[in-house]
Amino acid sequence: MLNSGFKKVSCGWRFSLLCLLVGIVGCSRVFFYPMSDWVQTPSDQDLEYQDVFISHDNDGARLHGWWLPAQTDRAMGTVYFLHGNAQNVSTHLMNVYWLPSQGYNVFLLDYQGFGRSEGRARLPDVFEDVQAGLEWLHKKDNLERPLIVFGQSLGASLLPYVLSRSENRELYDCVIMEAGFAGFRDIARDAMRRSFLLWPASFVFPYFISDDREAKDHIAGMSPAPLLILHSSDDRVVPFDHGERLFELAEEPKYFRQVPGEHLSAMGDVAVRKEMLEFSGRECAIGSDAGPGVPQSSQKRALRPSANEMTSVSIDDPKVSE
Repeated sequence: MLNSGFKKVSCGWRFSLLCLLVGIVGCSRVFFYPMSDWVQTPSDQDLEYQDVFISHDNDGARLHGWWLPAQTDRAMGTVYFLHGNAQNVSTHLMNVYWLPSQGYNVFLLDYQGFGRSEGRARLPDVFEDVQAGLEWLHKKDNLERPLIVFGQSLGASLLPYVLSRSENRELYDCVIMEAGFAGFRDIARDAMRRSFLLWPASFVFPYFISDDREAKDHIAGMSPAPLLILHSSDDRVVPFDHGERLFELAEEPKYFRQVPGEHLSAMGDVAVRKEMLEFSGRECAIGSDAGPGVPQSSQKRALRPSANEMTSVSIDDPKVSE
């Protein structure tokens, strides 16, 4: 939900209290904490970029994003990045700014009401924001495959419902989910139970939240696209068991990596980056070669790779402290 290095907005007592005060419609609103101002642009990280504007089919609002071309002679693929529930692409840029130097194009999208995207962020419209970005990529000339969809926290939790749609099966090749929550009801319940005053209401109020688009109910539908789930046992915003539940409900091929640090701090770890690149180069490339939506080898089994299993990619990043 939040980019490490910037002020965190947790799903804590403020979230729960607001839900109780404003009811069902208002509760949808307080899942989002958008920010209009940018704290940086990709040029501040010595990256080339293009502003992208997408007309939203639902209400005509324009969505904004950044396209970061690969910094290598030939792109190895494209990453579609969906951030968490707070701020905008400028604060979440540091999670993916390192990918162009590794040969990947990156497309970062702001949901309605975030950054320069018009409209207002709300459920269930935010799912269609994700859909609009996916369709824009599909229509882009000479899009380099594989297409890797990478979501963090809220962004991760939006992916299963969108990507499991039958019309989207051939539009992407693999999925990476970091610190995703199993469902909106579940994360609201967990947040309320962290407060002594709100704990009794946690047995009733979450059931007022619609649950027909929950990640846990649709994650199996993303198969046979390879899936990598990243989650930290030290995550105090989205508890670790959410990642474990999503992994158990997903179909193969699926992989789980317990990452270090607090909520959404894993991208600052060079070892985790290496594993992501290894997954993208091995699992995602196989899917792309076989053709979108084609089942993978039966030899792939659900596993939890250790920290040193996928470390063949060299990353020399002076901005990251090992």
